[in-house]
Amino acid sequence: MKAKAKKAARTAKEVRRSRLILVAATGLSAVILGAWFPASALYHQRSSLVGATAQLQQLHTEDAALNQEGKNLSDSAEISRIAREQYQLVSPGQLAFEVLPPSGSAVVDSPYATDPGLTGPVAPSAASELPPGGITSPAAPSQAAKAHGASAHQAEGAFQRMLHALEFWH
Repeated sequence: MKAKAKKAARTAKEVRRSRLILVAATGLSAVILGAWFPASALYHQRSSLVGATAQLQQLHTEDAALNQEGKNLSDSAEISRIAREQYQLVSPGQLAFEVLPPSGSAVVDSPYATDPGLTGPVAPSAASELPPGGITSPAAPSQAAKAHGASAHQAEGAFQRMLHALEFWH
């Protein structure tokens, strides 16, 4: 009986070993297949293909629209309409007129509402809009000197101006 039990134990051990080898081989095959099989590359290629197909469809639609526009532009009536609307051109012998709004009123809906020619001339009192450091008369004191209480007769040197500018240190 001992021999039979030993043989049964050996057979059970071999069966377990065979199963373990089968599981290990299956796992190793799965790892190798996953490592060398380009699944992610195929997925990215598929998404690129879908994007390219959508772009191609859009280009076909645009191409059809451009072909239709090309056919329309071969028609002389369409050419005349575009020349009048976009370029204010007229056929020979015709006169072009433009109706302007009454003087002194700027129509907001007009295409030229922001035209600077619709506004009046700049008043001389608009000198405050000039950038600082503009031309001033030599006899008049500067605005900065008036603001700091200095008179036109006091000539400040560079050192005094620097000290005056840094008076927040006091």
